[in-house]
Amino acid sequence: MITSGTERILIIAPHADDEILGCGGLIEKACRFNNHVKVIVVAVGDITHPHKGAVVTGHTRKKELQEALAYLGCTDFDVLYDDKDSLLDTVPKSEIIQKLDTILDGFRPTMVFIPLPSYHQDHIVLFEASFAALRPKPNQFIKLIAMYEYPLITWQYQKFWNTGELYLDITDTMQKKLNSFLKHKSQIRPKEHLISPENVVKWAEMRGMEVGMKYAEKFYILRSHM
Repeated sequence: MITSGTERILIIAPHADDEILGCGGLIEKACRFNNHVKVIVVAVGDITHPHKGAVVTGHTRKKELQEALAYLGCTDFDVLYDDKDSLLDTVPKSEIIQKLDTILDGFRPTMVFIPLPSYHQDHIVLFEASFAALRPKPNQFIKLIAMYEYPLITWQYQKFWNTGELYLDITDTMQKKLNSFLKHKSQIRPKEHLISPENVVKWAEMRGMEVGMKYAEKFYILRSHM
């Protein structure tokens, strides 16, 4: 899927760390084979996380993002909003769509990965804005549009059963995925939490078990053509 060295892969994430949770293995493998990976994180900001008991600044989140992506070999990333973490539902959706339109037209990706919507308002808003921005257009250059998941979709009010499923073997890069996730130091949860480092590994192991691999990432196909 990503060994040619000619793919232009765009990953759109609501927050810093979602890109690793959903696509960390994909990012590392794509960069290793000399494909161009661009990551767009839509919202960071100063926010109090219950697991930290203190304010985590947007500056900290961006620094962690840079370090996590650099570890995987990706240096092309951008943050759209510096003050909208957990506040994307206060931004006009048309504004987000316009920003994504501009990125799509400028980067001209061959593959796009967007978040599977979950209970979180930012994830819902970004999925809907991404879906609108990826509407069919003349001279379409995107050959794969897929949703990525992360463990917190276990609390998901809307299930996606009518999509194609795509698994990526990340057995050879699972440790790098985990190490890059650990660069997001402000987001590390206790062992029993769904997105603790231990459960990030268990999630990949579960997806791998579904298709006879040791570790895998799972994607849900929205549109593809060859």
